[in-house]
Amino acid sequence: MHIKILIALLFASNILEAQILDINKPLFSDEPFFNSQFIKANKIKSIQGSRSSKKVKDIIRSKGLDFYYIFNSDGALTNQMSTFHNPIQSKDTNIIDYTYNQDHQLTIIRKSDAYGYYSHRYFYNNDNNIIRQTYYREENKCPSKNHFELAKEYIIMNDSFSYEKLSENQIKKIFYNNYHKPYKECISYYDDLGYLKEEYTKHLIGNKKSRITYEYDEKGRVFKIINTPNLNTKQQTTEIYSYDELNNVLEIKIHNNDTYTTSKQFLYDKKTYLLTAQIIQDVATEFIRIIQYQYTFFNGESTSLSLEEN
Repeated sequence: MHIKILIALLFASNILEAQILDINKPLFSDEPFFNSQFIKANKIKSIQGSRSSKKVKDIIRSKGLDFYYIFNSDGALTNQMSTFHNPIQSKDTNIIDYTYNQDHQLTIIRKSDAYGYYSHRYFYNNDNNIIRQTYYREENKCPSKNHFELAKEYIIMNDSFSYEKLSENQIKKIFYNNYHKPYKECISYYDDLGYLKEEYTKHLIGNKKSRITYEYDEKGRVFKIINTPNLNTKQQTTEIYSYDELNNVLEIKIHNNDTYTTSKQFLYDKKTYLLTAQIIQDVATEFIRIIQYQYTFFNGESTSLSLEEN
């Protein structure tokens, strides 16, 4: 794609939409984590990420494995695919499909595994909070794994949720099991500006407790996330974020307790601010994983951005 077209597309969007990644979502997870406003404004149809790796004193070696992200015209992620080598060393594919309702709420996440397909389906109240999550196993009518058409479904489990406003800055979420009995509570604490500061979770049976705290910089961007999965132990994971002048996340440094273990760096094309690559480094071994990205657009154009363009 011509670079002038890319520049025109990107600067036609509002500056607040300049971030391709939504840092309020778990990045590169099974949940949608791209900024849908950015994707829609720039008419991005798909993103392909190609994986490679590099050991110390070695060249970059391609894995021959890829990620694929496919979007609709509203900028919502509809499909996510990743290739991998199965135990017999042949290439296989994991597939995730996303379905939304007319209010743009995520209603179904459907995934493939070694046994077929399964889905989680979500139901909302008037405050846009999830009040029920149902787990299904599903039979695919199509012989090909890459195409899904529902033949039969089996309800395996129902979880439900209720919400209680404890104060202006505190909301309690109660988790109910398949028998509609409570088994977990999570209290979210917000500051006076509405920023989430802490999530405190307690299991009602066994009394296991966990905490996630959030710190923000002067621009209101997430600066630090501290996750303590079990308050009875000292194990703690800390993520520290840094950004560029347009609020694109540049790096996430991950510490396990006091040990700096992982660096996740994000590279952007300086002319377009499309994400060029993700570089993940194991600090102790200096082993590097690299994912380079290329794009297709709804007008039929495509572009491939290299590390050298940064």
